[in-house]
Amino acid sequence: MENIKYIYGDLKFTIKEQFGHWYLDFYSSSGKRQRGSTKLKATAENLKIIKKQVIPDIYEGIGKEPIPREKEIKNWNLEDFAIEFFELKKNKIREHTLKRNIMHFNKHISPYFGKKELKNLTPLGIERWQNELEKKYKSSTIVKLRTIFSEILKKAKDNDLIDRNIFEKVPGIQKQNISEVNPFTEKELNHIITNTNGYMKNFIQLMVATGMRPGEIVGLKWSDIDFERKKIDIERTRIRSIKKGEIKDGEVKTASSERGADMLILAEEALLRQKELTFKYEYIFINQSKRPFYSHDIIGLNFRKILKKNGIKERPIYNLRHVFASQLISKGADIAWVSKMLGHKDITITLKVYTKFIKEDDEVRIKKIAQMDKFMVKLENRDN
Repeated sequence: MENIKYIYGDLKFTIKEQFGHWYLDFYSSSGKRQRGSTKLKATAENLKIIKKQVIPDIYEGIGKEPIPREKEIKNWNLEDFAIEFFELKKNKIREHTLKRNIMHFNKHISPYFGKKELKNLTPLGIERWQNELEKKYKSSTIVKLRTIFSEILKKAKDNDLIDRNIFEKVPGIQKQNISEVNPFTEKELNHIITNTNGYMKNFIQLMVATGMRPGEIVGLKWSDIDFERKKIDIERTRIRSIKKGEIKDGEVKTASSERGADMLILAEEALLRQKELTFKYEYIFINQSKRPFYSHDIIGLNFRKILKKNGIKERPIYNLRHVFASQLISKGADIAWVSKMLGHKDITITLKVYTKFIKEDDEVRIKKIAQMDKFMVKLENRDN
């Protein structure tokens, strides 16, 4: 269970679950840290007792004036509570994901609701905000913003600062186009590769041939490449730190994302060309200053320029990952192998995204039927 922040008077308490019991951690007015077990089991009922009885007793016990019930809980505004919310998220989600969520909050949520008290937020107000966003942004962007906003309000509800998460009363966003996979056709891809040079050509071809995420590719080092065994070790992603100007390697998206990718011919070709450019450096792809990229942002920007120059419909560079999966699956490749290459946790994730590409004509289908017949149980006397 996550730590629970609870404000009582001018003191901020942290309620933690440890060893099956509730522990308290707070700083007194003198700045001295106080912490210890309440000796109460970590149940929802005992959590209420801590908030209503234990904390008020501690407050008065250190010489504070008793607080009338109606003034016990600070009237948090959204902006102040969001700061506490994101603080709790540190070390629980990847650093660049946290940074991105804070940026989204500051840009899209705080200007509308930041100074409003949590208890004064209304479903109607949020729906109006959502409608305004729909005039400017894609559905996928709005869903991300809703998720961030809703998680903040859920945490506020968990801390008894509001009675309910009002997003339950706000109409959702139509999701039919949110996860739309729109890969490039072979014709488009050939046009892109033919009219691109240098590291961008190699980057694009490598992504198409491996299904790697762009952040994973900019994090690749030559030590990750084994041409003899035709293996690519995927162990990191390149991220921009919260600290201004700092870059570093981060963990891949999930445990299953740390993997060894098989090196297909197209991947090997791209790496051999890139080897001529950067083999004396640690990282495979480097910027003009001969340093690792801060992230894949500049790669994505360059990719959009390439599409525009070649008159091809703009799509994020991430769609090259979809090209890898959709092309292989549509031509009958083993989905379990494709899923492993993509770094998906299990095959159901791959099927959910790419099922529509599992197509086959009658000739292929009939061959499969014949193949399956070989594995069927042998029945005797079938004519009877």
